[in-house]
Amino acid sequence: MTRLPHEMDRRPVEAVVIGSQLAYGSVGNNAIGRLLSEAGHRCVMVPTTLLSNLPHYEGVSGGSIPDEWLSGILDDLLRLEVLDPVRVIAIGYLSSPGQAAIIARWLVRFREVNENALILVDPIMGDDDVGLYVAPEVAASFAEHLLPLANAITPNRFELGVIAGKVPEDLDEVCSQAEKLLSATTEWVVVTSAQDPREDNGIVLNVVLTDEATEVRGTEFEPSTAKGAGDLFVGHLLCGLFDDLEPLGLMAAVEASGAAVVAALSSATAHPELD
Repeated sequence: MTRLPHEMDRRPVEAVVIGSQLAYGSVGNNAIGRLLSEAGHRCVMVPTTLLSNLPHYEGVSGGSIPDEWLSGILDDLLRLEVLDPVRVIAIGYLSSPGQAAIIARWLVRFREVNENALILVDPIMGDDDVGLYVAPEVAASFAEHLLPLANAITPNRFELGVIAGKVPEDLDEVCSQAEKLLSATTEWVVVTSAQDPREDNGIVLNVVLTDEATEVRGTEFEPSTAKGAGDLFVGHLLCGLFDDLEPLGLMAAVEASGAAVVAALSSATAHPELD
């Protein structure tokens, strides 16, 4: 690592989070970066889009980060030689198909200086209740450029179906589709909200697959209008795995992360001051 005499914070960078970022809000980088930082891990946040607030409100300003900016930011992090100690790279929302190719090329260069960091891809594309909320080209770019480089993949049920080309009919099909994502590079897959949305029994299911096991974890939950549950899950999952980034600790981390998300959603619903 180079000497950077102008930095007040001299701690090593442990995580790089690449995704959406808001001036006000609790999704994307805001959610994952906050959790990692609160757990004591220095986190670099790289935005793919920068907005004033969630687009669900009446007005929103900002937009997609230009490809030139994204490429330059990532290149500069390598040039500064601050990524050698990084243990996790988490990639989430993309706002244009070109961003996947930029990040993929950068990951190849990153691997030249860091062979051991966990690369997690959360292929944010849509959900059962709203369908696809990115351009089809963005969805395709995840599969083409980023999933082959991922050590871990965390799609929800709908996103898994987009990747597979068919929305899974039942839990068995969720497992069979997710199993096809495992490879020599991809060590584990967690499918969030894996339950059939037509079966409203108050239980959210997360399916965990490794080369050695397939397990289903269920947690009771109440519906909420709050956004960012998937990002919150990834943030808690990474915090839970930071001391043990091997699949051995994965099942317990998934269960704890699911419970933490349900608690956060319940808290948001119970405190409607901002409604």
